[in-house]
Amino acid sequence: MNNQEKVQILLIYGKRDRNSRQSARMYAEQYPGRYHPPHTFFIKIEQLLINHGAFSVKVVRNQQIRENNINEGVELQVLAYIRLNPRSSVRHVGREVGISFGLVHKI
Repeated sequence: MNNQEKVQILLIYGKRDRNSRQSARMYAEQYPGRYHPPHTFFIKIEQLLINHGAFSVKVVRNQQIRENNINEGVELQVLAYIRLNPRSSVRHVGREVGISFGLVHKI
């Protein structure tokens, strides 16, 4: 759905006094050849504009970037951790050392 269609949805939503069910019905009647979103979409579009000033929001994921290369220092850290905690899972060791569990598995 492009921005022009979303604007038309908002205009209809305003004409119907922000009643999403009536707006969805009217949109389907006016544009029979188009995709007809559920009534909750009308509310969502309005909220996106109010909260973010745009029809869509780019999600930023702040995941920690982990080191992917195995050097001698990392290898020694993993082996030392496993020696001290022999019952630790590969995932737990990876989190503690700061590498992926796949790299722990390779070591």
